[in-house]
Parts: sequence; structure tokens; C-alpha cells
Amino acid sequence: MFSLQKILGKEDKFFDLFEESAAHTTESVHALVSLIKDPKRLQSLQELSSARRDEKKTANAISDALINSFVTALDREDIEALAQTLYKIPKTIEKVGERILLAPQYVEDQDFTRHVAMLQDASTTLCTMVKEMRKGSNLEEMRSLNARLHEIESNHDELMMSVLRDLYTGKHEPLKAMFLMDLFEILEKAIDRFRDAGNVINHVVLKNS
Repeated sequence: MFSLQKILGKEDKFFDLFEESAAHTTESVHALVSLIKDPKRLQSLQELSSARRDEKKTANAISDALINSFVTALDREDIEALAQTLYKIPKTIEKVGERILLAPQYVEDQDFTRHVAMLQDASTTLCTMVKEMRKGSNLEEMRSLNARLHEIESNHDELMMSVLRDLYTGKHEPLKAMFLMDLFEILEKAIDRFRDAGNVINHVVLKNS
């Protein structure tokens, strides 16, 4: 058992900011779910953009905190790496929304149920990992959470193979097939972003255990 909070002393602001970042990923996923349910709702894209802008502010706040902190118990490159990987999640999810609104007619008959479930699972797991950093966590528990993110990523890879098989059947018009392939590839990248953030957290926890 170890406690990053004890290691950081009074540097709770980094925990606060990391938890803010994790919360922004959840907001992005919720906004994307709303957009998928009704691709014609422009408000949903505004919500996605808002989550990304809020996360950018949080990432900048972390950078400012690093500048104003002469000594940090965690390596500065680790703090920067986690901030960057967390920021990439809302940014990538916003790109999914932008693609959907380019041609909403192509997604009306698509089933995103499993994709959405995996994004929600990944977001919940990542938020748990970030919170566990504050209170201190059993190393094995953190490894288990990180393994869960890898499992989600692996399951989504299998889902992508199923999607590709469908797109290659030739039953879709070429333009629609190209659009959907691009869209699902960005969705896959979003799942990968969660895995990347989990890897950074696991690395930080292992380094300081």
C-alpha cells in the first residue's frame, strides 16, 4: 500500500486538476451519446466543444501549476504526460461528433450500442483510477483497473473487425462505406486514448510504489 497524497504533501491541486480532467472525459462521452441518439441536435456538438475547451483550460492550469511549483514529488514529465493524454480524450471524442454532423444521414441506421457502452465503461474506469491516485491505492488494484482498460480496447478491436467485415461486403454505397470507416476509426482512436491515459497512471503509480 502506498499514498501519492503523502508523497505530494500539500500539492493537492494536481489531484484536483487531474480529477477535473477525468470529469471532462465523462462529459464528452455523455455529449457524444446525446449526439448519436439525435445527430441533428447541433446543441450536442456545442456540448462536445465545451467539454474540450474546459479540458484545455484544465490542461493549461496544470502547466501553470508546474511552472509555479519549484519542487514536485512526481516527476514533471509524468505530470505533463498525464495532462496531455487526458486532454486528448475530449479532443478525439469531439472529432467523432464533427464527423457525424458532416453526414448524419449515414449514421441513422447504424447501431452504436456496443461502441457507446465501451466508451462509458472506459470513462468510468479511468475516473476511478484518477480518484485512486489521490487516496492511495493497492498497486494490484491499480493494475487491475488498467487491465480493464486494455480489455475494453481489445474488445473494441474485435468489434472493429466485425464492422470492417460488414463494410467490405459491398452492400453499402461506396461513399457511405468510406464515411463509416473513417468514423469508426476515430471511435477506435478514442478508446485507445483511454488506454493510453491508464498506462500513464499505472506507470506513475508503479514508479512511486
